[in-house]
Amino acid sequence: MTIRNSLRTAGVLATSTLALALTACSADDTSAPQKDRASESRTTAPEPEQPSAPDHTTAPDDVGDRVLAQVTGRDSIVLTITGVERSASGKSVTVAATLENTGTKGFFGISAYGGTDASIKGRMHSLAGATLTDTANSLRYYVLRDTAGGCLCSTALRALKPGETVPVFAQFPAPPDNVRSVDFQLPTFPNATVSLGAAR
Repeated sequence: MTIRNSLRTAGVLATSTLALALTACSADDTSAPQKDRASESRTTAPEPEQPSAPDHTTAPDDVGDRVLAQVTGRDSIVLTITGVERSASGKSVTVAATLENTGTKGFFGISAYGGTDASIKGRMHSLAGATLTDTANSLRYYVLRDTAGGCLCSTALRALKPGETVPVFAQFPAPPDNVRSVDFQLPTFPNATVSLGAAR
């Protein structure tokens, strides 16, 4: 009876051990796929939504469209001043403008804008005749020149067709820092008074 009971006990223990082993394997089998799915979920998750690109349908303000002063000269030519700025060094002032032929005929009088100083190279088709006047101090400034004797201004100007507009510029010595307005004058045009700020 003792041997028989021992065998029976050994069989029960073997059965229990096998059941525990199968349970452990079953637990391992179910946990492994869960880890894989979790990893897959992380790798395939949708990317965070990126902020949309800025809307550029509304164009920024175009400083070229500013009108600081406007005067009409001979043969329906309109001079529009769009910018008057000191240089960063404060030693010069640049006047930016446009010339527009508002008449019905071509304009061939560009040579008048070159002034009368024959020593300026290429003056006949330029803005070499432009001046800047500090009325408060009774000082007049002429267009600056480069080392070759040409003006620091628009050159190689040509006849203006009806309705045509061309951008032009002229650079001058800068008036004192406390001067806040100047008169720009181009031959055949009236004076145009414009504001002059400090250097940027």
